[in-house]
Amino acid sequence: MSSTILAKQCGIGNYEWLQLNRQHNKQAQTEPQYFVGDAERLQEQGIEGADIILLADAETVVFKTVGFEDSERKLLRQTLPYTLEDDCIDDVDSLHFALGTVVENTVPIAIIKREQIEQQLHDAAEQGLELQQIVSELSFIPWYEHSWSLVVEDETWLVRTGEYQGFRLDVATASLSLQLLLDESDQLPERLRVFCPEERHVEVLNQLPELLRGMVEWHDDSYWQVLAQGLSEQVMQPKVINLLQGSYARSLPWFKWWKLWKMALILLAAVMITQIVASYAELKILESRNIDLRAQIERSYRSVVPRGAVMDPEKQLQRKVSEMKGAGGDGFVVLLQQIAPVLAAVDGLIIQSLNYTEKQSEIRLTVLANGFADVETARANLEKLGLKAELGGSSADGSKTRARLRIRGN
Repeated sequence: MSSTILAKQCGIGNYEWLQLNRQHNKQAQTEPQYFVGDAERLQEQGIEGADIILLADAETVVFKTVGFEDSERKLLRQTLPYTLEDDCIDDVDSLHFALGTVVENTVPIAIIKREQIEQQLHDAAEQGLELQQIVSELSFIPWYEHSWSLVVEDETWLVRTGEYQGFRLDVATASLSLQLLLDESDQLPERLRVFCPEERHVEVLNQLPELLRGMVEWHDDSYWQVLAQGLSEQVMQPKVINLLQGSYARSLPWFKWWKLWKMALILLAAVMITQIVASYAELKILESRNIDLRAQIERSYRSVVPRGAVMDPEKQLQRKVSEMKGAGGDGFVVLLQQIAPVLAAVDGLIIQSLNYTEKQSEIRLTVLANGFADVETARANLEKLGLKAELGGSSADGSKTRARLRIRGN
């Protein structure tokens, strides 16, 4: 559940405020609650995600409705203050102009002295209050077309005569002021809604101009009850002008977000740091294993190729293996697998040298046998396997016979 707080200063460091709790479904609302207390108590009320709207006194805010050309639309905020310069008593540089919602080619403007809004912001900051809006109190007095609204207080009356029109009157001069307003109005109201306690009806009626007495509609609501009604209506159709615009616009609530998400962010950072440390440790382990593996590969390569430079043992070893493969598909390994059992079957036959020619897929052997018959037996058995075995020559070596054989696959 979220809530909105309407707050108004009532003395130094003290506030009156109205809190309206509402569901995300704006149709579902609970009864507003009224409080009085210091800034600390207000701050406690506003901690749980409430939007605090500070009410500016009606006499401090002036409303104007201004027309403009299409060409001026992009520079309204810069040009409108000087458009209204002749209508302002004070220097426009000392005034703050807040824009409402543009309708066609007209825009409502709320004007307040800069020193007043700066003082309100300074007081709120010193008291630890985070304000979402500063709005004229007139904006929350209910108003309907073709009617005026009058809220009676002890010393003053609040009058709202239009969507962006209204003012505060002293009780002593209220009758005269309302009569002057009637005299200057282009269109008279059809109804005057008066909000005051029942015991003051006669007193208020006697102070009203004669023309207004016959159109009074009485409502026995207090000031804060009226604002509660106005706040509910604004929730449904927000048309208030927030004075926190331009140079006074709210910055992103980083500190508030930090307080809300601090623990989650700390936990996330801890998890990320742990993950980084674990990943780094795993990387170092893998690097160590990779070094060991590379050393093993190099040792394996050296066991096959004991000499020469080692640049990339894996590629060099693959290249050596490729060189041993025959062009026709009967490579060295396949051919050797066929020859070896035949030669091993001849008792006393020893291989003294072996050469392989990739181009002819040919193995040349120098063998030492007990006699020439053993050499011939080995050659004949190779022929039976479908291999081509040719005797390249033979010679006596003491009691042994040395012979050269050339063996090719079919």
